[in-house]
Amino acid sequence: MEVIRTKVDYDGTVTALGNFDGLHVAHMTIIRNGIKYAKENDLKSGVLLFEKNTKTLTQGGVELITPNEAKLELLEREKPDFVYMENFDKEFMQKSPEEFVKYLVENLKVKAVCVGYDYSFGYKAMGDVEMLKKFGEKYGFKVFVTDAIKIDGRIVSSTYIREVIKNGDMEEAERFLGRRYCIEGNVIHGLQNGRKMGIPTANVDYDINMALPKPGVYAGITYVDGRRLKSVINVGKNLTFDAKKLTVESHILDFDEDIYDKYIRVSFAKRLRGVIKFSSMEELKNQIHHDMKVTSEMVL
Repeated sequence: MEVIRTKVDYDGTVTALGNFDGLHVAHMTIIRNGIKYAKENDLKSGVLLFEKNTKTLTQGGVELITPNEAKLELLEREKPDFVYMENFDKEFMQKSPEEFVKYLVENLKVKAVCVGYDYSFGYKAMGDVEMLKKFGEKYGFKVFVTDAIKIDGRIVSSTYIREVIKNGDMEEAERFLGRRYCIEGNVIHGLQNGRKMGIPTANVDYDINMALPKPGVYAGITYVDGRRLKSVINVGKNLTFDAKKLTVESHILDFDEDIYDKYIRVSFAKRLRGVIKFSSMEELKNQIHHDMKVTSEMVL
């Protein structure tokens, strides 16, 4: 998979278009449809991604579900020929729908595009699927539209996924994402309260723009140097120690290695409980050992 930031050097491409902020199951369906059509028609398959979410400029920002580094890793598994990375800035945002289409034809050499049923494009999202089809006829490319994907009657959307993440329903998030929700970053030094209790935690220096699960304690997996390790993950402020900072900390079971400054990924499987202010460190320690036992017995 080639990552491109200039004009593509191909004769023709099938490019998936969208914000792709979550790369959830509906997004992946759009992308897989494009890859399949490209293979069947001797074209190159690709995905257009923006360096920043378009809503950063149009709506003042949005909580991230999947950062670009993780998107590229996920897309690598799907094996498109390329990912085209574009800087969505104020100038790009000003493109009219037709100017955006000309950009696709000139820069990405599109012979076909794949979009979702609610796709919009151009300045102030003035272009819709029907307009895109008309431009396709004018500029000589096909438009394939993926209908709404539903799970148990609910349309798969990034908005809904953010909602369930913030509610702490990680199993529901997994169903709609098609994978477990993850937070990643370098391990940094914290207040060392866990280590003082003999229960060290990896404090993740996460992107503050990420959607965070509801404060509480979760069972999950921490990925360290390619290893998949069961973990108890705490999200929130440690009330027992009157902590002021909201942290994401992972206690990795049966693990005692120095991983400071290492880049790790924490995936959330299930919420075990909410945040509790304990009357003593001993009570907190006993509860954490209970959380560890519960997690160790889970199939993760």
